[in-house]
Amino acid sequence: MDSGIICSGVTPHTPRMGIESKAPDFTRPVIAGSYQMGEALRAMKPDVFVVNSAHWVSTFNWYATCQPEHRGMCVADEAPDLIPGVPYRRPGMPKFAGAIVDEVKALGCPIYRNETEHFTWDYGSYVPLHYLDPEQTVPAVLVPTCVSADLDECMRVGAAIDRAARKAGVRAIFLASCSLSHKLVRGPDQWPSAERLEIDRAFIRMLCEGRIAEAKRWFPEYSEQVVAEMGGRDLAAMLGCLDENDGPYVGKQFGAYGQSSGSGNTSVAIWRANQ
Repeated sequence: MDSGIICSGVTPHTPRMGIESKAPDFTRPVIAGSYQMGEALRAMKPDVFVVNSAHWVSTFNWYATCQPEHRGMCVADEAPDLIPGVPYRRPGMPKFAGAIVDEVKALGCPIYRNETEHFTWDYGSYVPLHYLDPEQTVPAVLVPTCVSADLDECMRVGAAIDRAARKAGVRAIFLASCSLSHKLVRGPDQWPSAERLEIDRAFIRMLCEGRIAEAKRWFPEYSEQVVAEMGGRDLAAMLGCLDENDGPYVGKQFGAYGQSSGSGNTSVAIWRANQ
């Protein structure tokens, strides 16, 4: 079977989804989409999930988690009333994480191994994996959002992660854990503006139709227009994992597009059509 990034996608993580039994009704269609995408992703038989979370934020450097096991309690530090502490335990993949470090370092980008036993997950890492793989069996490697990196660097890092997976013979799925439109307002049930909704829908259509080269060209303008989460860095890395010359690609939206405090959230996965 092919190695490399076999699928790349965006996955929602609003903390209102963090504990399903307490999630408000308007998040239910988005949660359903996360479960549905998880079934599809696990059917691809990945060796590892690579999660680029908008809520593990690094100022200057990139990192990759090299712990052999991820274990701890996740607290949403910005919303501890919503996620006051939920346990997780999932295998890591240190050898592949090290390969990511080597490949990104070869770009000239600063990156280091995260090996501390005291590291705990942010909710942007926990929430998606909780729904995509509830049994916690697929290993995970986490990478942060590096705010010193521009969109071009994020795309190049995404491509480097794909190369690392190919060289390591690993079937990896890359997940940008973020919303699309992210102009936040108070009021959990508030939607993005009508204009941003239409722009998000156009971007989703582009991904689902496999128009990767076009999405990359449009992306700087798109991310500015919708006020993409973390400046669009996670979505840029997701696009960087996809080589437009290695297509054709197909994509699928799972579940609904839903709101959370003015942000737009949905599950979309893209993979090679001949895979």
